[in-house]
Amino acid sequence: MSLRVVDAAADAAAEAGLSLLDRRAVTESQMRDYLAAKGFGETAIDDVVAAFAARGWLNDRDYTVEFLRQRCRRPGMSRAKLVADLEKRGLDTQSITAGIAALDAEDPEWETENARTMLESKLAAARRGLDLSNFEDFRKLKAKLWRYVATRGFSTALATTVVNAVLDDLKADGLS
Repeated sequence: MSLRVVDAAADAAAEAGLSLLDRRAVTESQMRDYLAAKGFGETAIDDVVAAFAARGWLNDRDYTVEFLRQRCRRPGMSRAKLVADLEKRGLDTQSITAGIAALDAEDPEWETENARTMLESKLAAARRGLDLSNFEDFRKLKAKLWRYVATRGFSTALATTVVNAVLDDLKADGLS
């Protein structure tokens, strides 16, 4: 198959790149790294990436939006974790910011829902052995839950809000 690239090395690099794209979507940075690891020269890599981008096969913004849509519903996925994952994949700050903004516009409560789901699954284990009618035990539980949420990349404000909401629900249910 010929993509009408400049030379034979670029044609072989295009074949290798297509093989990767057959398996999964990748960013431009990942494609460059993959082709470099296969031993192709910088010129061939530039030609292939330009050809793939011109055809819409490599589009970092589309990749970012789709990546965020797939990952944002996983319990415990915070904004910070998603941004770190995208940066690790070689995406630029502008694409990441645009993707996060699109996700926030689509569902403004996604991060709160993730934190709450994660926290509710942890609640039973965290409260084991504590007498929640005792103020000191209740304070310990609150601190433990807050640390759990905050250390998973959620903001301190979000951690406080979610912990308070879960504990309010627990109080309403009678602290049993």
